Amino acid sequence: MANSLGDIDAFEVPFPGTPDAPVDRVLECIDVRCESPDVKTFVFRDTELNGPRFVAGQAMLLTLDMEGERVDRTFSIASAPGAIANNHTLELTLKRQPAGRVTRWLHDELKPGMCVRSRYPLGVFRLDTMPQGPIALVSAGSGASPLMSMLRTLAHHAPGQDIAWFHAARRAEDILFADELATLQTRMPKLQATITLSQPGPGWFGLRGRVSRRLIAAAMPDFFTREVYCCGPTSFMDDVRRIHAADGARHARFHVEHFGAAAVPTSPADSAALGADTRFNITLGEKHFTARVGETILMAASRQHVVIPCGCASGICGTCKLHKRSGVIDMRHQGGLSTEDEAKGLILACSSRPLSDLALDF
Repeated sequence: MANSLGDIDAFEVPFPGTPDAPVDRVLECIDVRCESPDVKTFVFRDTELNGPRFVAGQAMLLTLDMEGERVDRTFSIASAPGAIANNHTLELTLKRQPAGRVTRWLHDELKPGMCVRSRYPLGVFRLDTMPQGPIALVSAGSGASPLMSMLRTLAHHAPGQDIAWFHAARRAEDILFADELATLQTRMPKLQATITLSQPGPGWFGLRGRVSRRLIAAAMPDFFTREVYCCGPTSFMDDVRRIHAADGARHARFHVEHFGAAAVPTSPADSAALGADTRFNITLGEKHFTARVGETILMAASRQHVVIPCGCASGICGTCKLHKRSGVIDMRHQGGLSTEDEAKGLILACSSRPLSDLALDF
């Protein structure tokens, strides 16, 4: 596999701290590397001289024109932050998903020389301070991408850091960054990497099976003492979180990346005051629909076939911005709106639940 070890050696910057606010930029694809039969790394150059600073673990939104239709998708950045400071490039390592329209398009159509619109940096899943103790990087499938950004960063700034990487894949050919991990282990004496396969083939002598407390204990007996960064399918992350908590670890030491719709929690006081049968009337331009208690605006709109453009559906990308003309909401996003946006009355449909009737505009 190709890798970005050269990028690690190329930059000389302080350990990344606070990222810049998300901005809209145009990126030019300058290289495409085949990592495996169904995984490619896309290398982009920011067309402006000074690309915004991001922190290892963060993501970016791509806005693509696919057959005349605008499609937004959020992907984690795999390259280390210093690389863009040095040569204005950043990388996305993406697996072609058989049912994934966007990843199939990127694999088949995106070529060097083509430009795409983007918004970055996004997300609060990030390594923005130097770890003070042992850490665990736990991933499944393409969830390895943001963790590789973290590992590449630590390889430059803290090669002696105590790091345990645990990765779950289906087959040996599905393991991402295998060659680079092996190379990094020669440079990072306290980096231990463990891989488990759910569908191992002949000749596989490593761990087998889906993530479990037994497998985690075999790979990392001190798992509950480590600060954990976890990325993968929601069910995988939930399982890992339960294993971590079962061993008495503190919740604050467990960090997850999450793209996808999630309900905004309703407090017991709100539920009691509103009543389970309460419905709110929402006007969005010329469209009208209702929302249930605890339901986000996006969820309510989707349930009633009202289209609101959406990227990550988890308060990161800012694609589902709406202007609130009247009404009361409870909004809890993950950085998809700036302070200036909120001052202008903008809200995110994916991260806002009504507490009254609402009047909204695009």
